[in-house]
Amino acid sequence: MAAHAGRAGLGPDNPAQPERGEPPIASRFTILVIDDDDLVLSMVTELLSVHGHQVLPAPTGRDGLALARAEHPDLILVDYHMPEMDGLAVVEGLKGDTATRSIPVVAFTSGTSADANRLVKAGCIGFIPKPFESGTLPELVDDFLRATVARDRRVTPPGSHLRP
Repeated sequence: MAAHAGRAGLGPDNPAQPERGEPPIASRFTILVIDDDDLVLSMVTELLSVHGHQVLPAPTGRDGLALARAEHPDLILVDYHMPEMDGLAVVEGLKGDTATRSIPVVAFTSGTSADANRLVKAGCIGFIPKPFESGTLPELVDDFLRATVARDRRVTPPGSHLRP
């Protein structure tokens, strides 16, 4: 799956581009993806890149913390179940650091509702259940972006009927 260069492929066949004159969510958001599963990491990176986002992949929680501090992404997606440093420890590390505490964090989890509650209490703004549908992941991520950083950039969501 490769991104189209230039203005080729705009419209309904390329959901990364606006249809019928609707504005895109943003020209480009930076999203840090932290997951120890190489297949999931590469798939999420590809899906979000094709949708116009810059993706920073991190295969460990420690790598993710370092990238978050260095790059200050717009959004962080973190796997809950990882060896050495799990997603909960990553979220606690992010929220405990003044340099990263304001970055919205969304967790991937195949865990229980108790796991999800722990993540929210630690500072996640939400979670995406695993396994997830590859076709819906970019839309879910865009929804989180609209609810957080897109608002700060004064980006109007396509078809928005809600006004702040």
